[in-house]
Amino acid sequence: MPQSTWCRKLSVASRPACCAGCRAFAEKESRETGRYRHNGGFRAYVAELMKPGTNNSSKSSKRRSKNRPIPATPARDAAVDVLESVQRGKFVEAALSEQLQTRALTPEDRGLATELTYGVVRRLTRLDGIINKCLNKPRKKLHPTVRAILRTALYQLVILDRVPQRAAVHQAVLQARTRVGDAAAGFVNAVLRNALRNLETIDPDPSDAPASLAAYYSYPVWIVERWLKQYGVETTRRVLMFGNSPSQLIVRANPLKTTRDELLEIFSGSGISAIPTVPEPDALWIPSTRCPVHELPGFNLGLFAVQDRASQLVAPLLKPRAGEKILDACAAPGGKTAHLAALTGNRADITATDENLQRLDETGRNLDRLGTAGVRLIHGDMTDTSAIRGLGKFRKILLDAPCSNLGVLRHNPEVKYRSTIQRVRESAERQLNLLKTLSSALDATGIMVYSVCTTTDEETTEVVTRFLQEHPEFSVDPILPEEVRIPGVIRPPGLLMTFPPPDDVPLDGFFAARLRKR
Repeated sequence: MPQSTWCRKLSVASRPACCAGCRAFAEKESRETGRYRHNGGFRAYVAELMKPGTNNSSKSSKRRSKNRPIPATPARDAAVDVLESVQRGKFVEAALSEQLQTRALTPEDRGLATELTYGVVRRLTRLDGIINKCLNKPRKKLHPTVRAILRTALYQLVILDRVPQRAAVHQAVLQARTRVGDAAAGFVNAVLRNALRNLETIDPDPSDAPASLAAYYSYPVWIVERWLKQYGVETTRRVLMFGNSPSQLIVRANPLKTTRDELLEIFSGSGISAIPTVPEPDALWIPSTRCPVHELPGFNLGLFAVQDRASQLVAPLLKPRAGEKILDACAAPGGKTAHLAALTGNRADITATDENLQRLDETGRNLDRLGTAGVRLIHGDMTDTSAIRGLGKFRKILLDAPCSNLGVLRHNPEVKYRSTIQRVRESAERQLNLLKTLSSALDATGIMVYSVCTTTDEETTEVVTRFLQEHPEFSVDPILPEEVRIPGVIRPPGLLMTFPPPDDVPLDGFFAARLRKR
């Protein structure tokens, strides 16, 4: 962005927004330094810091040399720490949560750290492509910390429009010097300046070719090829951009303890803006918040659960009733279990199972917070026929099966880099086995809902087709449009498919089929 844009006082109304977190941080940074007051002041200051061959014998330089190096901002340091953890295989959400809990960050710093972390992971392939084109030896193995610093800086330079270029470069150089050494600082400075000089050449707009789209939007080529074949170029570009967009914070008011209108009043009284969504009867969208979710008013009291819009569509498809015996297989972390309990007014006999004991413990804590009753937690693998027999028969079963998670890339962007066709096929086999074993636990004329948060044919329609071929005693119980009331998400023969998302409804990619035993 032009330096003059930064040097004038920032105005939220007159500048394009990239995100609330980095916008607030930029305003805070300029406001505290006062450098926005004079056009060119900040530019001159940073230019002096970054000028090659600065005379170290000057008084100002001598004063600086006696002090410790100026540290990088806490938000950028936190982001680099998270990205290093992600490089070692940790999930973004867990790594970021750990950093935010251990660091005393301001709301602005929390917002910027979150934006940088998720933004970088969403665009890893594109950023790494820029880095490689700026190296004399493109295949050179970079120090993990240096790579994380370069990715963070390039995200600010290429994607964000609120961070001044020189400030981003300067902060990256500081981080490299502090974390790795002077040589790394010089290397980072050279790579970033090379990128800025040649950005239009090394980061061009993508063509319609699968490899070009995959590199630019940071997706595996096999996914892009598949979507191009199924949906065409225009829709594929739209869903690629949608998958790289920030997720929305959606909460479900807990009818066991409050109503949506009451929760709206509580949020409003605390200065939190919340917007009801339609058609979900209990959903609220919180556009921005400066505190962690667990610090929102009413969280500890169990007045709401964090649950995305598409996820809220699933439990009602089971049509749960008071007094029914219901099984929620693969229940962790308990969002849909709690929804089933709420829909029945805590008057159903619900069994929730999961094979991961730690996540089952988390489910128990969530259910306790939300005030659910009548839920029995069972640790076990639901592909084990003996374990299924021990549970008895159920009137209704919800199988929210483990999957490739390709429908929730806004929340879990690292998933796309770990997904392969082979893993998708392995997931599909496990899902089919779960359906087969669980079907034996359904009583006569019972109902089973199969759902996954992914988009692949292998894990959605093909699993259902294969199951019905092997179990003719089951048939599809069509989901009716009036049950969901979102145009375009019910596909023949009555299946819920929210991908590609409707133009005006930002839904994650969910699939659900309701199966009835005849």
